[in-house]
Formats: sequence, structure tokens, C-alpha cells
Amino acid sequence: MEQDRIRGVQCLYMFERPAEKLLRPYTLPAQDPGKMYAPGPPIRLRKTGFVTYEHADLARAREFFLDFGLRIAHEEPGQSIFFAGYGAEPYVYVAKQGCDHNSFAGASYVAEDFTELERAAALPCATGPIYDLDGPFGGQSVTLRDPAGHLVHIIHGWTEKTSEPPRLEKLVVNFEDEKPRKGKFQRFKPGPAPVFRWGHYGVTYPEGMYQEMLDWYTSVISLAPSDIVFRGEKPITCFFHIDRGEEYSDHHAFFFKMVKSGQAPGVAHAAFEVHDFDIQQLGHQHLTERGYELCWGVGRVSPPVTACSSETDFSLACPGESSLRLLVRYQRIHGGALRRW
Repeated sequence: MEQDRIRGVQCLYMFERPAEKLLRPYTLPAQDPGKMYAPGPPIRLRKTGFVTYEHADLARAREFFLDFGLRIAHEEPGQSIFFAGYGAEPYVYVAKQGCDHNSFAGASYVAEDFTELERAAALPCATGPIYDLDGPFGGQSVTLRDPAGHLVHIIHGWTEKTSEPPRLEKLVVNFEDEKPRKGKFQRFKPGPAPVFRWGHYGVTYPEGMYQEMLDWYTSVISLAPSDIVFRGEKPITCFFHIDRGEEYSDHHAFFFKMVKSGQAPGVAHAAFEVHDFDIQQLGHQHLTERGYELCWGVGRVSPPVTACSSETDFSLACPGESSLRLLVRYQRIHGGALRRW
């Protein structure tokens, strides 16, 4: 069974302790057969699609996301704005007019085919039947609800576009023993960092629900753990990649972590991929010059294991309940689920 394959692999994970961090082998516990969330194999996913947020001030959100590096693919004035990157996805962020507060309205994954969408609609956690996606780009969707109440949308059939790279230079870099760049300067154009695509997001869960969340995300949809963070002997955070078998995929498309004391579960952040570190720095400079509040970085992400150390990003306050990040790149991994590092 797929679930047995996912849970039968041993890996090294980071354990957080007050005075030390160490790696040790860990094997996922078997799922309780009486608490299976899906009767068959997980819904097969191709890739990440888009995230949706509701904004109390849609006009302010519009200004922010243009400064952030997204562009408008479609707009329904006063109701919704579909923002795109320069990748193949027709849009990667949907901003909707909310009421008197900002809220996260879920993340969307692209299903392998329409059969997977039909399977998703038949799940007990589905909130309703298959429905048409908003906007002029076609496609259909099914909405699922995880144990903590977060919405997960499975989509299929939207019309993708040809990737539109903005002709950003791939820099030639000199090293101490190899210096291929001779007599050539590197000059950069100030402005927003053009976004390529939406990369990942994360949510929080109530204390005591870690195992339920893990079981749901590995049995309902085809996500598989990449890394798990422990506090003492207790798992608290998990990073997941889209399980494409032996096909490489990003180190993580999703993560969850325990909610802080006194807070309600919600979204942590959504992260968007850009060309390289220099473009990220230019985006950072542009956003700070525009007066946006910086939350974190620019700097290396502190990863559960060194597999993530190639990712650099920064977060800043946005017109919503969470932060947004620009990231440079992911570690690429493959296989059933867990990898030994």
C-alpha cells in the first residue's frame, strides 16, 4: 500500500533542545486504521497552483502586490484580483474583497487528472461537489477541509500560459580558483522582484493535533514528509514535498507547525519564487523604500536539516493576517517520502 511505503522509510530529523540540536534516525508511526481519512490512495498532485486571501482593503492589497513583484492577470473591480508570475500558471495569488478583516481562504494544488478531482469530491472531508473556478482561465475545483479547519483546494483544467521570463541575466561568478568574469561589470535595475511562481505555504494547528494533521496530509493528498522538527521527543513541525515517486520535486510545498499559546490556528506565510539572490535583494530594497514593514531577513532560512540551506528569503508585513516571502530556490528531492540526509 502507498501508505505503508510512505511510513516504512527511516530518515534523520532534527531534534530541538534548549542547548543543542542534533540529528537522529526516526521512523513514522503507523497510522491507526480506525482513523483513515481516505478509503483509497492519496489524491495525486502535479504541483502547487495558487493561494487565495480575502482583504478588508482590496485597493491597498492591489498596490502592495504590484510592489511585491506580481502582475495583474485579471481584475474584477471591487471584487477580486488575479495576480500572476512569469511562470506557466495563469495566476498564483487571488485577492478577494473581504468584510471587516483579512483572512486566508486556502491553497490550491493542481491534480494529476480529472479522475483525481472526482475522487477528491467523493471524500468525506470534501465541503461540496466539483465547481467551476472563478475568473476567465477555466478549470474546476474541489475544496477539502483538514482536521484544523484549513481549506485545501484541488484544481484541474485551468488554462496555463507560456512562461514569460523577463530576460533576467544569469550571472557569471568568480571564485578564488576560477575567475571566468573578466572586465565585465554587473549592474542591476532597481524595482520590484519579478515573481516566478508560488512555491509553498504553511499553517498552524492546535496543540495535540500533530498526528491527525500528519495522517490527513499523507493519506488524503499525495504529500510526503521531507523533514520533521522535534522539541525533546515530541514532533511539532513537519515539512512536506509533493510525492512524485522518483521524479524530483521541491523540498517542501507545505508545512505545518503548532500554534503559539493564546493564538488561533491560521496561516503562517505564503512564499513565492524569484530568479536569484540579487533580484531578491533588489525586491527587498524596493519594498523597504516603499515603506513596508520588514518581518524577517534577507537571510538564510534556518532549516530542519541542511537540505533546506539553499533557500534564502525574507518576509514582510502585508495587508493580511500573515506574511509573504520571496525565496530564491529549493533543494530538490525525490523518492517515496522520507530521505536520509
